[in-house]
Amino acid sequence: MKLEAHGIRASYGNCFGLEAADLVLEERAVTGLIGPNGAGKSTLLRVLSRSLKPQSGVVLLDGEILSKMPSRKIAQKMAFVGHTLDGLLDLTVEELVQRGRFPHQSFFGGNPAEDRRSVEWALDAMQLEALRRRPLGHLSHGELRRAWTAVALAQRPDVLLLDEPTAFLDITHQLELLALLAGLKDHGVTVVMSMHDLILTSLYCQRVIAIHGGRIAAHGPTDEVLNPDLVREVFKVEAEYREDPLTNRRVLVPYSLSGQAAPSTNGQSGPAPPVDLKENAEGESPH
Repeated sequence: MKLEAHGIRASYGNCFGLEAADLVLEERAVTGLIGPNGAGKSTLLRVLSRSLKPQSGVVLLDGEILSKMPSRKIAQKMAFVGHTLDGLLDLTVEELVQRGRFPHQSFFGGNPAEDRRSVEWALDAMQLEALRRRPLGHLSHGELRRAWTAVALAQRPDVLLLDEPTAFLDITHQLELLALLAGLKDHGVTVVMSMHDLILTSLYCQRVIAIHGGRIAAHGPTDEVLNPDLVREVFKVEAEYREDPLTNRRVLVPYSLSGQAAPSTNGQSGPAPPVDLKENAEGESPH
């Protein structure tokens, strides 16, 4: 299922929007949208999900013009999880996830067996089986975000769009959710999500789209796109590569604002101190 955009120009409210955005999203991969606040990440996701109509340009979903497709058909192929989670706190997790099957049901009913399989798959994918009968009002924020993601997965989408899925989560729940999302590509799901943490982007995204000043500054494989020069240009921050000891992937670690020396451990300014991640993994201090 291919999702692409051509010549997109869009904005909402008084926010700065997108100018002439063109992209083709890699299928069955996790793509991270990065950029400073106000760069246009949320605007792009809203346009791709058809929740925001662009002033010009077109979005294509598997070759069809998105704006001309019936909403039910779109919901059967693509799902969007926004930054703000809705109410419905009186429902249980399972009751909420069952609502993800609405696009596949009609006045004459749906396919109960397929509905059940999809709900069970979504609960399993987000590791919510043990919480299925718990009211939403009794969930932590991390659990609630997984529950709403499961609603989207119950639609059995080919494309899953997420706006800041790790917002307001502690590091444990960030890693937990990102690991689950990263595993969806093995089920044929294309995942596109806005990200703020460059280290987590390095670890969990196969591809990156960098947005700066309303324009796409770069896009492509993470190892090629996410580099110190790009971070300096887009974020005005200095960063350097470190090696993750578990995956052997290069991780881009920011250490100071551009033009400012990084703080040293003795309280004086100096270059960024080297960190041996392998020693850290063995429980030894790098200093």
